[in-house]
Amino acid sequence: MSGAVAKYAAKYASKKLLSQDQDKYKNKKVESRYDPYYEMIPHPTKPNKFKKVKKQVPAYIPSEDADILARARKTAYRLDFCLFNFLGFRFGWSSVIGLVPAIGDGVDALLSLNLIRRMSKCDGGLPFWIILHMLINMALDFLVGLVPFIGDLADAAYKCNSKNVRVFEEHLDKKYKPQQLIDAEKDVPSERRPRPATVYEDFSDEDYEHRNTLNNDYDSVPQPMRAYSGRRDRVPDEEMGLPGNDTHRSHRAEKEKPSRHGTKSSRRH
Repeated sequence: MSGAVAKYAAKYASKKLLSQDQDKYKNKKVESRYDPYYEMIPHPTKPNKFKKVKKQVPAYIPSEDADILARARKTAYRLDFCLFNFLGFRFGWSSVIGLVPAIGDGVDALLSLNLIRRMSKCDGGLPFWIILHMLINMALDFLVGLVPFIGDLADAAYKCNSKNVRVFEEHLDKKYKPQQLIDAEKDVPSERRPRPATVYEDFSDEDYEHRNTLNNDYDSVPQPMRAYSGRRDRVPDEEMGLPGNDTHRSHRAEKEKPSRHGTKSSRRH
């Protein structure tokens, strides 16, 4: 019993770890299919529209590996996505560190290597070919980053750390995903299937109300509400015999009213 409680607590902690960070960056746009935190999926009720959802760790992944995956996603997002958008690319700390002459690319490579090391601590470790795949991604990122400025833009586009997390997610899916889920997803169109080792979670209603990232490509823009004047709802003026909103008629009557001596008023209208 205590073991089951411990596993539940560990999974809850992993979800809490992701959710807190996802709430921090919820106003950031989704610029890549390798985004570790968010996904744009077809809107279930609005044809040809998309909505932003959170990526959470599915329940079928054991708690220890779920915690490793949650922390890997957090690291990858901060290294590849968390800072700003420039020329259509999202930048994280990896690209900024790479701007430092001489040592920047070396420090960036060490951070990527440390991420690989932590993912390799999953249950049973990672197969050699998966680690090799990750190291090749890291090496390509390092070599591209050596080119001044252009290399840093290419580094921001390549997103080595997020690609390595995707490789890790695919490994966990192959290892843990129940066959029943695999069979059920065969009939689902590919664009509606969740990413590997992922379940989608909607933002709360409160989150949607406060989000300021509405984009015409993703959702419809709400139309402004029409403003109504209180004058139109006035009670008819019983003494004058005219409705309160008939202002033109009241002005015309005032104009045509003769003066005391039977002459028109000299006031200019």
